Amino acid sequence: MVLGRQAAGGRGIQSLVGVLVAVVALTIPTSALAGGFAAHLSAPNHHPVANTRWHITVTATRGHSQLSGTVSYRYLTNGAVVGHSVGGSFKHGVYRDAIIWPGEAEGHPLTFQVVVRTRYGTDYINWFVEVRA
Repeated sequence: MVLGRQAAGGRGIQSLVGVLVAVVALTIPTSALAGGFAAHLSAPNHHPVANTRWHITVTATRGHSQLSGTVSYRYLTNGAVVGHSVGGSFKHGVYRDAIIWPGEAEGHPLTFQVVVRTRYGTDYINWFVEVRA
């Protein structure tokens, strides 16, 4: 009888462990699971000045490895893509660019989305901006 109770308790613990593993797996963002790499955007601020250079740096790494890939841009308002442009390719994990925001963008809240593609997948970095004069 004692062995029977221990075995039943063991199955209960195995079931609990299985449930905990499933809960943890569901809490990990899908971008972390699918991407396989980390992409980061460094920009001077969230208020670029129209018709002047706004310097950005994009980095892409996987662990300690610096990756190669491409960068492109999307411009969104209220979640809808209203424009896009080509960035370029990069090596050694770093891409630098200077964005010139048009005067027509002044005063409109926008999302500047950087699309980073590497051999490990695609990552999307959203940066909220409002262009000023």
